[in-house]
Amino acid sequence: MALGVIFGETSTREFSFLFGDADGQRQNQLKFAYVEFDLQEDGSRIVARVVDVNTENPLLAKDTAKFYSEGDGSGIRFPDMMSRRFTLYQAKCEVVGLYNGETKKIELLTHPIKPGQEVKELSDEVLSQLYSADEAWHVHLGYVEIPGRKTHAQVSLNADSIITMHACVFGMTGMGKTTTTAVLLEDLMFRGAKTIVFDPHSDYCNLNRIRQDVYNDSSEISQIIDNDTDLIDKISEYREKIKSDVQQGPIAPWNNFDSSFNNLADITINEELETANLFYRLLNFCAIRDRSLMIDDLTKATEELKPQLNQLIEKIKQLNFQNELPQGLVSRKLTIKFNAFPTLRLYAGKSPYFTMRLIEAIAGEGFSVAQEGHVIRWLSGSINSNQSDTELLRFLRKCITNNLREDNSSRTPLLRIVDRAIRTIESLVRRGCASLDISSFISAFCKTKGKLSEVATAIFDLSDLENDHARRALIYAVMEFAFDEYKSKRFVMGDNAHPVLFALEEARTLIPRQDESSSTGEMHPATRAARLAARQIATEGRKMGLGMLVISQKPASVDQLTVSQANTLVLHRVVNPDDQAYIRNVGESLSNEDLEALKTVEAGVAIVTGDALKIRMSTLVKVRDRYSEPGTKKPSPIANLWRDNS
Repeated sequence: MALGVIFGETSTREFSFLFGDADGQRQNQLKFAYVEFDLQEDGSRIVARVVDVNTENPLLAKDTAKFYSEGDGSGIRFPDMMSRRFTLYQAKCEVVGLYNGETKKIELLTHPIKPGQEVKELSDEVLSQLYSADEAWHVHLGYVEIPGRKTHAQVSLNADSIITMHACVFGMTGMGKTTTTAVLLEDLMFRGAKTIVFDPHSDYCNLNRIRQDVYNDSSEISQIIDNDTDLIDKISEYREKIKSDVQQGPIAPWNNFDSSFNNLADITINEELETANLFYRLLNFCAIRDRSLMIDDLTKATEELKPQLNQLIEKIKQLNFQNELPQGLVSRKLTIKFNAFPTLRLYAGKSPYFTMRLIEAIAGEGFSVAQEGHVIRWLSGSINSNQSDTELLRFLRKCITNNLREDNSSRTPLLRIVDRAIRTIESLVRRGCASLDISSFISAFCKTKGKLSEVATAIFDLSDLENDHARRALIYAVMEFAFDEYKSKRFVMGDNAHPVLFALEEARTLIPRQDESSSTGEMHPATRAARLAARQIATEGRKMGLGMLVISQKPASVDQLTVSQANTLVLHRVVNPDDQAYIRNVGESLSNEDLEALKTVEAGVAIVTGDALKIRMSTLVKVRDRYSEPGTKKPSPIANLWRDNS
């Protein structure tokens, strides 16, 4: 059925059509809808997106309105019939392109559109072909969102574009930013990505576990699965394969940060071998192989979910681990977790300046030029590169007291900086944080033959680091060290090293845009160091295989140079004028209509634009629910108080 008729001025990029709206509902449903019409010459179709809807009544021109509004007081009002019967409803459309039904691809439109043609609603089938790809390297983000219409048209993002071309997820608190990030990290993890996550609020610490509210001892889903003996046998077969591969493969115990990593084949230690979490793995693998098996919401009523769940279970039973999945992904460990700060020591292959910058960041105070000369000379003269953090700092303290007289102007500030670093480290240790040798970690995680080469995601839980300065020191150490290894070609993507994605949650606190003053009146050394490391990867890392995923609820507060290098944006509701202006500057492909829509999009819905989309046309997306267990649940103290007394 036709929606309306094209009228007025047209071009290869845009047009408008008139439509009827007797009940006053269609204008609300057409905004951001997709339409099509046939070309009369060859029968091919032009596809477009409605970007704005407005009304006009030619009988109520300005002069007419003025006449009625300036009546002589006789009570004359706008004629109801005139305003209702002669109102025109107009939909402004942005052309997506010429749809080729044979290749199922969009081609460039090269000639203007002719007025007078009938416009129809675009089908879910064609819409899905525009925004979703079947290839396993495309992340399934969710479904095209059209107000007033539930679609089954999936939206996928090219995982390689996210990893090598950088991406951002922005949005106000409560609008779905964390869920979207979790969906991206989950899908990237099961598709073979290597990711280092900096997580200030423990939002992603359970990426290796299925959601407990949908799979627990009393849930209907778990009852369905646990009563299927064939499925349980398949899961047991998978568990034994992982155990066998772990015992024979390259995975080896590494340090003591994550106890579940010390004996990966022991189900009592490794939660990833539990039945629920093995089902979680298989769910993701099957959804990758067949996108129709993607479940958008695991919390749906069981009766509504059951047909799709049964289809998924049958696919799992038939899954061939050897032939249908890349063998490098079948048995690898999903996550390793760290509660750590960077070890202060002299690192092989790094200049003493790297260690000095770490000391500044941890201490929260920078060295002057004269003080740097002393520190570099003493660090260069140190013969013990394996000193512990406090041993190195006490060595520097001894150098200060032995080599600088009490009247030397550098003596007191140097002692203050070193003592502050010592106190910070002692405090971090009391809070349960451990010293992490950055060189060992980067080599183990990034190199193809490293001890952590078969681990998908390294999660740095920053919640116990006592302040933003300690967090930024860790970010600087990890990202700077990795960048230097790839830049120097000691690590080469595709040769001896993996591509790696760095995910920065709450980026406004980790790589802030605004300068911060320290006691010296200059930018805080930890801020300067973290921003330097992020900017290096943002501007130079893509060709080396180093990418960034930047997440923030306050985009205007994030370092703009870093964000400007992101080629894909996932945007939830943003209302603040500063944030809107910031997004306008960095989101080159966003239209004015997109920016206006950002103020009102519903929770869980995002505007997606950029290189990772199958076509370079922004779209509204209803993001699917995460499968993994959230790390930090939304607090509800008042509700809990009343529930306890009900």
